[in-house]
Amino acid sequence: MKPVKIPTDEFSLMEFWKLQDLRFITYTKNSWSTRERRFSNEREDSLSIDLELGKKHSQSKGFCFFSVYDGHGVNGLLKDGEHISKKCSENLPRNIAKGLPRFWSCNEKSVKKAIKKGFKNTEQFMKTELSKESKDAGCTAIIAVLTPLKDIYVAYIGDSPAFISTNNGHSVQITKEHDLHNKDEVLRLRAQKNKGTKFSIYRLAPGRREKFWALDNTFSRGMQYTRSFGDFYIKEKAKNSLIAEPEFANKIYNAKDLNLLVLCSDGITNRLRVYKRLPTQVLLSYMKQNKCSPDILEIACKELIKLCDLISQSGYCTDDMTIIIVAFLNGRSLEKWYEDATKNAEYPRDWLTPSFKDDDNISEISAQDLGEVESPVKDSGFDIYDTSNQYSAEEAEEFADLTVPDF
Repeated sequence: MKPVKIPTDEFSLMEFWKLQDLRFITYTKNSWSTRERRFSNEREDSLSIDLELGKKHSQSKGFCFFSVYDGHGVNGLLKDGEHISKKCSENLPRNIAKGLPRFWSCNEKSVKKAIKKGFKNTEQFMKTELSKESKDAGCTAIIAVLTPLKDIYVAYIGDSPAFISTNNGHSVQITKEHDLHNKDEVLRLRAQKNKGTKFSIYRLAPGRREKFWALDNTFSRGMQYTRSFGDFYIKEKAKNSLIAEPEFANKIYNAKDLNLLVLCSDGITNRLRVYKRLPTQVLLSYMKQNKCSPDILEIACKELIKLCDLISQSGYCTDDMTIIIVAFLNGRSLEKWYEDATKNAEYPRDWLTPSFKDDDNISEISAQDLGEVESPVKDSGFDIYDTSNQYSAEEAEEFADLTVPDF
């Protein structure tokens, strides 16, 4: 099944997919280089829509896979110009499909077992087949598996999140990023520190939201994610600190209860933070504004990407942006689906004023998280965003601080 390409600029790729009463929009866009004043020629993000894996792996017949991968690392490009995240996007769905149960024995235990094994085998693939490239590079990943019973399993490593919009109009983030604002992740790192692993946690600047952790004064400085594929230099130096073990979303959802599912990279969510809106809320808002258009889903996606560009200081996003939007028609016509999905949505005018100031109090990093590793922020010759793939340091000066309190 091939997607329909939607016209856009040369540094973006937008596609439309259709399967029964499912509709998919995918969009990925290269980052803007503030130093070179041009779009990057290399795309570190990848995505994958796999609707026919059952033809190759009969036990996965009826399963659908959609996933987003956020690559990082200056040496992550392969000889063919692709980032190693592309290899992950090809291998992870296939590795999961190989372990899935037959339709008649499909249950939570067997599906989760297959997903965990798929992540493990993908990590092993990178270690054996891409050992040189993935020594100081890697990628985060988030995948959704739709079963023949329309149950949705979401698993992830890293800071690419997932969101849903339910039939009653509620938008919810169903994952919690693996970063230094995740209490469980920091506690996990602290446990390794008690076993002798040396690292330090820093804030980008006093009063700023962004936290990163540093293992030493090499390329391991500036990590904002705590789980990833690859990055084997760090994993060998600090075992069990940076890991590739997936976590599952807060619950298993069924497609009949949802209007939308969104998977995206943090290039999008980091920018929408200033509006205090989730991607599903933004999409539904633009759908409501453009309800008479026949290409309403496509228009809403383009408006979301445009919004992320405009909020960036340079006028273009300095991180790759990737999003997968899945619309569940559930037997409704497209018009009826639009009507139901946007019934409780806001208009953009109701929220389209960025808030660069945070209402929350920001506490300092806990003393037990500090160490002897020098903060990379002090090194003017090193841009931590080269490896962490967040927005640029100058942009961060203007961003809202929505951090949870330290613990």
